[in-house]
Amino acid sequence: MKKIHFLLLFLLAACSSNNLAYLEDKQTLNGNTELLKVNSDICNQFKSTDKEFYSCGSGFSSDLELAKSKAILNAKINIADKISSTVVKNERQTIAETTKDGLIKNYSSDESNQIFETSLNRYVVVYDKSFLDAGKYRSFVVIKYQVNI
Repeated sequence: MKKIHFLLLFLLAACSSNNLAYLEDKQTLNGNTELLKVNSDICNQFKSTDKEFYSCGSGFSSDLELAKSKAILNAKINIADKISSTVVKNERQTIAETTKDGLIKNYSSDESNQIFETSLNRYVVVYDKSFLDAGKYRSFVVIKYQVNI
């Protein structure tokens, strides 16, 4: 009976620990399936709240520092999109009717997401890991941004 209790406690402790521990010794990514799994594992580990936003970014380059810079920029863009962005949509519909050819309709729609100048000077990098992926570097970064409420 004590062995069962010990086993249950061990399993609970393992489940509550950091799910990213398996990535600590990992140096390479082997294929797109593994890339998708690692990306999902890293990005889903950190959950945003009302007081702090978490954002996951990735970067890919033959230069390690450039891959890290791209990952940080990607994460910052995701935060900026949450706190200061607008969506602009323009629609046009033209209807021309002739007795000879019938009804002619033309429709076009343009949507864009605009991020305005945003100051993100209080972010903190909470996770940073790089891998070799197809002979280049793949970096993942998670940042945390405190919201002033």
